[in-house]
This record gives sequence, structure tokens and C-alpha cells, in this order.
Amino acid sequence: MKSAKNKNVILTIFRRIKINFLKVYYARGSAHEIALGASIGAFWGVFPTFGLSTILSVLLYKFFRFNLIAAISAAFISNPLTSPLLLFLSYEMGTLFVQTNIQFNYENWSDNLLQIGTVLLIGSAIISTITALPVYFITKWAIEHRRKVKLKNLNTN
Repeated sequence: MKSAKNKNVILTIFRRIKINFLKVYYARGSAHEIALGASIGAFWGVFPTFGLSTILSVLLYKFFRFNLIAAISAAFISNPLTSPLLLFLSYEMGTLFVQTNIQFNYENWSDNLLQIGTVLLIGSAIISTITALPVYFITKWAIEHRRKVKLKNLNTN
């Protein structure tokens, strides 16, 4: 019974990822605006905003022109399946720049919150940027490619 419920949760997460991918793929706007939105969403999705990625995207939308739906959809790169891995990678990346003897684990995080938080934020900024850059270029290429194929198909009919 328990494994069926876990399977349902995993299927639901993958279904949500697919739906959000399709929202980005078929979004309206220039390829740059859609790709920038997806990139910003991926950045906030990887960065440990703990549910604030939509609010942060809306705030950035006031200053930059990008596709807000793409940003909100791409923020779902972080989900219950990927969050532990992203936090671990961010912490490990942060330890490359901040010397610490503290191991990131459940027992000690609250005692060392300032030091762990600093390491995590530095690592998250790097991992988020490393994720956001390819998301921009891959999304822009995919949108431009889809539009060229669609235009070519319209011209041949």
C-alpha cells in the first residue's frame, strides 16, 4: 500500500514537471523573453527560497521584461525529489569557497545556522547560476527551433 502511494507522488511530480515544461515550450513572447523567464525561474528554483520563488519572480518582473509564466513554471525545477540533492550540491559547492569543519546534517544544522547558512547561500548562488545559464540557451534554442519548424510547415502547405 505504501509503495503505491509513493509511486503516485512520483508520478504526480513528473506530471507537474511535464506540464510546466510544456507551458514554457508553448509560451507567447519573444524567444529571449521566454528563455530569460525560464532562466530566472530555474535560478530561483535551485536557490533555497523555500517557496518564495514566485514572489521573487513577480518582483523581478517589475524591473525586467521576461515571460512570467515561464519563470514560475521553471521554478518547479526544485521539487520534493530534487530539493535534497540541490541543497547538498549547494553546500558542497559552498565549502569550496568557505572553509568549515562543520558537516551539513540534520543533527547540527540549527546549532551552526549562521556558518551553514553562509556556506549554503554562496554555494546556492553558484549552482543556481550554473543551472540558469544553460537553461537560457537551451530554452531559447528550443523555442526558435520550434518556431522555425512551425513556419516551415506553414509555408509548405
